[in-house]
Amino acid sequence: MIPIDELKKYEILSDLDPTELKILSSMAETTHAREGEVLIRAGLPARTLYILQEGDLMVAFPDGRAITMHKPGRVVGWSALVSPTSYTASVTCLTDCTLISFSGSELLRLVQRNVAVGTKIMRNISEVLSRRLPFLQEEDKRRIKSRR
Repeated sequence: MIPIDELKKYEILSDLDPTELKILSSMAETTHAREGEVLIRAGLPARTLYILQEGDLMVAFPDGRAITMHKPGRVVGWSALVSPTSYTASVTCLTDCTLISFSGSELLRLVQRNVAVGTKIMRNISEVLSRRLPFLQEEDKRRIKSRR
């Protein structure tokens, strides 16, 4: 269980009301991972969504692209909420990390049962993805130019 005050700090949960945060608080757990630990492997079933509290992560895509995450509140494992629920990238801890973790199946049930919470969480996840997309598209442009 993670305190509500801690959860509301993070952008993905910032617009949830106290009652909604209380529900999520009971589902959330603290996860500690060591430098070099692989949290997520691309292609495996997506079972956990993580919010970074402390540390640095590298998200590596199967095609060789990678991004690093350093800012608290960054989300990885969002595939746990999106069909076909398989991870699309691998995530490795670059330093010791502390994360908030949610069971993907529990979170998905909540999103499906509670339209208000589901809408807010899914909207926030889509905003996370939209911020990552320009970086990934820029990487694609660089790769195409380098092949010419």
